[in-house]
Amino acid sequence: MTECCLSKKEADQAFEGFFDNQDTNNDGKITRDEWDAISKFMSEGKNSAFALKAGRSGDITSSHVLWTKTKGLPWITSALLYRDHYVMIKDGGIVTACDPKTGAQVYQERVAAAGQYYASPVAANGHIYFTSLQDGTGTVLKAGGEKPEIAATNPKLGERTAATPAIADNVLFIRTDKHLYAFAEKK
Repeated sequence: MTECCLSKKEADQAFEGFFDNQDTNNDGKITRDEWDAISKFMSEGKNSAFALKAGRSGDITSSHVLWTKTKGLPWITSALLYRDHYVMIKDGGIVTACDPKTGAQVYQERVAAAGQYYASPVAANGHIYFTSLQDGTGTVLKAGGEKPEIAATNPKLGERTAATPAIADNVLFIRTDKHLYAFAEKK
């Protein structure tokens, strides 16, 4: 009896970009053992966002957790703490901002480009930058408001954009599948 498996071509047709991270033994196929490990990980995972009081070590589960959120969270992206907001983006372009001290939701609205998000938000100069996965569409929000305010929506880059942008010396760097873009103010 042969062990069933999933080829890279089959995986990419069903789950774009799925294969390489899951083929842990690099044999060119997802084996039954690898599939079982993926399934176990997915079923046991608990998606949550939380804030902790600083200054302790050891088990602080009951003594130092300030707040916890388990609903409406992103699958891939990390949150961003900037200008007194804890900001997250999830698939569909839904941006959630919370009070970092209490966890209370300030707003949750679909303001960024539709689609999936793998790149985490970044911030500088009073703005938060979001980049969509499928085509690299960029959305820029003014940071810190009680409601989301779009400062700019940039045209599609036309390529898959999974990497989190980087900011250095007032230049925004975005890496797509095939290019590295640098955006800066014209001088």
